[in-house]
Amino acid sequence: MHNSLVAEKALSSLSEILDVIRSTNQHEQVLHLIVNRLVRIYKCQVCAIVLIDRKTEYLNIENSFGLSWTFCKEFRRKLTTGPIGELLWTGKPILIREPTSPCVEEVRLEHPVGSCLAVQIAIDQRTLGYLYADAKTTGAFQESDIPIFQAFANAAGIALHKSHLHYENMHLDKIDHETGLEKYEAFIEKMRTSVDRAEKFKEDFAMLLLDVDNFKSLTKTYGYETSRAFLKELGDLMATHLRSIDAAGRYGFDEFIITLGKSGLEQGVAFARNLARAVEEHPFTPQKIASTISIGVAAYPDNGKSMDKLLTAARNALFEAQRSGRNKVFHYVSEWDAERAVLCENN
Repeated sequence: MHNSLVAEKALSSLSEILDVIRSTNQHEQVLHLIVNRLVRIYKCQVCAIVLIDRKTEYLNIENSFGLSWTFCKEFRRKLTTGPIGELLWTGKPILIREPTSPCVEEVRLEHPVGSCLAVQIAIDQRTLGYLYADAKTTGAFQESDIPIFQAFANAAGIALHKSHLHYENMHLDKIDHETGLEKYEAFIEKMRTSVDRAEKFKEDFAMLLLDVDNFKSLTKTYGYETSRAFLKELGDLMATHLRSIDAAGRYGFDEFIITLGKSGLEQGVAFARNLARAVEEHPFTPQKIASTISIGVAAYPDNGKSMDKLLTAARNALFEAQRSGRNKVFHYVSEWDAERAVLCENN
C-alpha cells in the first residue's frame, strides 16, 4: 500500500480512537478499536496487544485478531532479556522482514510468519506491554511503518493509563500497602519536583530502579502470602536506608524506584551497592528466604536533565544489570547511548 494512503488511513483511525479515549474511562473498547483498525490498514494475519500482568510478571494477550481462543488463554510468556525483553525495557522496536530472521521464533505468536512488527506500549516511562502485528508475506512492514504503529501503541498506553487512574481515584490512597512505599503515580509527581529543584538550585540527585532477581521462583516455592510478606519486608528494609531527602516507590510488581536527594552518580552507585549487599545478607520472612536485587542507577545531570531521560537511562541500566546476571549494579558513565562504554559492577 502506498505510504501516503497508509498515513491517511492511520490518521483517520487515530482521530477516531482519540475521540473514544476522551469519552470513556474503560480501555477495552479502545484496545479493540486499535487492533481492528490496524488489521484493516495492513491486512494483518495477526494483530495483538500483549500486556504485562503486574501480579505475575508474565505477558498476557489482552486483545487480538487472528489468534485462537485456546492460544490466548494458554499464552504466558515470561519477561526475558531476548528481543521481546529488550523491546519492553528499552523501547527498541522489532522489525522482521523475512521468516529466516534468527529471532523470529522468539517474537512470533501462534502462526508462522513472513514478516512482523512489534513496538512498546508505555506511559510515564513505565512499560505496559507491546503492540504486535504479523503477515504471511515477506516485507509487509517497513521502517516507515514503525512511527505509525508507535502512535497506535501510544494511544493504547493513554487509554490504559486513564483507566488505571480512574480506578485509583476511586481508591484515593498514595501508599502501596503491600510494600509500605508510595504508589508510582504519587511518586512520579515527587520525582518531577526533584528534577525541577535540581535544575533551579543546580543540585545533583540520583535515581535507582531495582528488580528482585528471584521473585517468580520465590512465589512458586513459598506461595502468595509469603511472597507478599517478602515484598513488605523488602520495602521496610529499603526505607531504613533512606534519609529525609530521599524517597522510594513501587515501580512494578517486584520493581522499585528510589530517588536520592543531593547525590551524584558516584553516591548513587555506592548507595545501590550497599542496598544490594543489605538485601543479599537479610533473611526474609520466618522462612529465612535469601534473595538478591539487580539495580540500574542514573543521576542528574550526568545521565540526563529531564525526568524522561533519567528514567530511560535507569531502565536501560537495569536491563543491562539483569542481562549481566543476578545481584549486579549497572550505570552509564554519561548520558545513555548504546554506543558508549558502560560500567558493570559486581556487588
